[in-house]
Amino acid sequence: MRIKLCLLAVCATFPLFGSLSGCKSSSSDDPGTSQPDGNGDDGTNGGTQVRLPIEVLGTGSPDEPAIAITRLGVEAADVGSAERLVVLCHRCGHYDSPEFEALAKPLAKVKASLRIVGGDGNDAPWIDVTDANVQLDDVSRAHGGINGGLVTTTFSIALDAPTRARLVGLPGTNRIEFRFNGTDGNSNGFRILDVQLRNAGGTDLNRTPRKYVDIGAEKEAGKQWSDDAAKGQALWHGKDLLIKSPVVPRKIHAACDSCHAEDGRDLQYFNYSNNSIVQRSKFHGLSTEQGKQIAAYLRASLHDKVPHVPAAAPENPPYQPGPGLDAKPVLEWAAGAGLAAVLPDGKAFMKTFVGQPVDDKPLSVTQAELDRAMDPKGKLNTREMPVPLQFPDWNAWLPNVHPLDIWTPDQGQSAGLFETVAEDRSPLKAFEKIKEFLETNKNKNGVYGDWRHLTPEQRERIQQWFYDFGARTIGFGGGGRGDRQSSDPSKPYGGEIGGAKFEALLSKETAALAPAAAFSKQAFIERALVGLFHWMGVKQWQLAHTYGLEGDQSQFHGRREGGTWIGEGDKRGWIFTWPSVFYLAPHMLYAPEETSKGKREFYFSWEPRLVSYFRTNQWYQLQMSVNPGWAGASQGPMDWPYHLGFTTGVVDDLETAKAPTWVSAAHLARFFQVRAKISQLANTNISFNTPDPKEPDNLFKNTGLQSRAHFVHKLAPTGILHTGAEDWQRTRFRHMDVLQAGLYKMLVNTSIGVYNEYFANTAADQWRRCDPNAHFGGELETKSGFRFCLDKERKALPTDKNGKPYLAGGWVDWTIEQYVAWGILAAKQVGADPQRIATWSDWHDRMWP
Repeated sequence: MRIKLCLLAVCATFPLFGSLSGCKSSSSDDPGTSQPDGNGDDGTNGGTQVRLPIEVLGTGSPDEPAIAITRLGVEAADVGSAERLVVLCHRCGHYDSPEFEALAKPLAKVKASLRIVGGDGNDAPWIDVTDANVQLDDVSRAHGGINGGLVTTTFSIALDAPTRARLVGLPGTNRIEFRFNGTDGNSNGFRILDVQLRNAGGTDLNRTPRKYVDIGAEKEAGKQWSDDAAKGQALWHGKDLLIKSPVVPRKIHAACDSCHAEDGRDLQYFNYSNNSIVQRSKFHGLSTEQGKQIAAYLRASLHDKVPHVPAAAPENPPYQPGPGLDAKPVLEWAAGAGLAAVLPDGKAFMKTFVGQPVDDKPLSVTQAELDRAMDPKGKLNTREMPVPLQFPDWNAWLPNVHPLDIWTPDQGQSAGLFETVAEDRSPLKAFEKIKEFLETNKNKNGVYGDWRHLTPEQRERIQQWFYDFGARTIGFGGGGRGDRQSSDPSKPYGGEIGGAKFEALLSKETAALAPAAAFSKQAFIERALVGLFHWMGVKQWQLAHTYGLEGDQSQFHGRREGGTWIGEGDKRGWIFTWPSVFYLAPHMLYAPEETSKGKREFYFSWEPRLVSYFRTNQWYQLQMSVNPGWAGASQGPMDWPYHLGFTTGVVDDLETAKAPTWVSAAHLARFFQVRAKISQLANTNISFNTPDPKEPDNLFKNTGLQSRAHFVHKLAPTGILHTGAEDWQRTRFRHMDVLQAGLYKMLVNTSIGVYNEYFANTAADQWRRCDPNAHFGGELETKSGFRFCLDKERKALPTDKNGKPYLAGGWVDWTIEQYVAWGILAAKQVGADPQRIATWSDWHDRMWP
């Protein structure tokens, strides 16, 4: 059974139990509504209205739990039929690496609790919000539960007889209390986005009006400069003023502006309330008054610099795709389309993908619709196409620890490695250089995002600097994905140095509170890299948002030919190349480790692999929205094979966990969106094989790497087909039929059609032939995932114990010819379109006569 949840002016569908009513406009937080401080008629949030979102925020100290109260009015005749309390919560769980330092106060094991008091004068037991105590929606439960991959979840609690007996009818109201129990070392609360009492049929019984609060008035009230704003400015930018947390109250070096945008525009733009700013300030050891001063500074200093965008909110994921975003001013793009744009399942996505309206009717797509949707001559807009995946919220972007407090000064030093590393290796200096250039060279016409005045030389220079910022961050941390430990102990990588500094602070008593895997050497390297790359992501956003770099990409991306700039890129998108936000994915930041259960790869030490795979999906999908790249096979920041690989990886883990098949199918549906986008970007006339005249043996400089030929195996229909006759060789993509009978076969047909469009008309002499002695980086060309060559001859497929052919292993185990030959056989076995198969087979025979 599903729930339709009205949220933020649009009815969003979430997997749950019925229908939430009362869709209203909402943008963000209501100042003070999370505390019983006079917002309602009786000192609570609620009195005559339910004010949403309800902020349940506090200092994080376990001896100062924060309690928020709301009231629901139910007709007297309906009280007896109340069956469930249904809640939509933002960040009701713990999602970060566990605390490791010595504790001054205990950690909270459970973040959120609630109780259903009913009428005044009653008492009621607290219910901890855990997987065991509440009924979660299917999607959240499948992806790790309350502390899992989704930070906005729906859950319900069945009302027992004593609870129902405490409920009262109008004019009385029913008191519902939410409690933030204390920090895990990182969090200081959560938000309730909606709450309902429902009957067995799923009808909302609440009659108290909801008010979704826009904090634009709060910003307007604080626009004037004041003495408090001046004091807040010093606090915001001051180093050595804050503590890490109330449970680890040691001083930290970083200032507020270190982890956020330097001017605080992220808090202003994403509509964090004054209350949330005050409570987070108190979490870091400041007083209520000082928190108010920081809020005063942000409101006054940014009022005329950062427009009020009602759709932006702490709970609304930045850049969440949805229809109409491109038509809005570019400054509104970062707000995204809101949680309401997150599709509930694969059926809804497939309707969106083929251009059908999303409704409650059964899925019914045709072969022609799928062919049009995946047409390699098309142009898929990943900024506006909704997906069944929540993007990371802004809190997920922010670093838990700033690099200044990771690479702390050594004994006798006044500055740490992050500040003192050589300029040509320093990500901090690269960032500052870009910021200085953009500030100095702003267009004098004052138009936001207008950089048309730059010379070709300036564009070429800043394009390189954008790249340098990411490249230096990688270099500082110790290289790209993979082994995080230097082979020379005398020259440790940056991640090792930062990890060792963390590990030196480890408390055995604290470590005993969480799984031991979270406190290994590799786990501390991961913590250091998370801090570093999340800092990079926030600073990239700061540059993009402050200087209007999210508009026409061709202003900054392209090439200089003499005195002319040849720009390239979409009308809207980020201009950062490698790396960008996909580098915040666990897959990129993990440190491989040998364990008693085998080698841990591609996921963080402190969370289940499924959860890390889900987070990797989020960051890669976000990257595909903000910048999927430019014309060519891999021009830009997207790492297409890994996006596809971790999409199928999360499906495999869901299948192992016995999650509902329709949950897996939603990810598989996105897989075809990714394939469509790849095929469109790579559908160029770039030569399949033109070596660089200066380095003819360097395959990375051969044009084939950027041509369609680079996808001769990555786009092959073989990838979605069975690999043999055994049950374990059956393709995961068969699950697409749960969305619509026969859908899988239609997708096979479309995939063959795309492949034929790419290659059926190519001639054998266009192709490079694989050289068994040539190397592609550190691999043989014949085994490389980068290869764009065809094998020189046919090679028979292996056979199983019954003498039947099958496809062995992965791309290091088969040749391109075998991969194509097997695909043709497997496509026939599933009954794919004979004409499409014939075209594919004819090409195979011409390439390998």
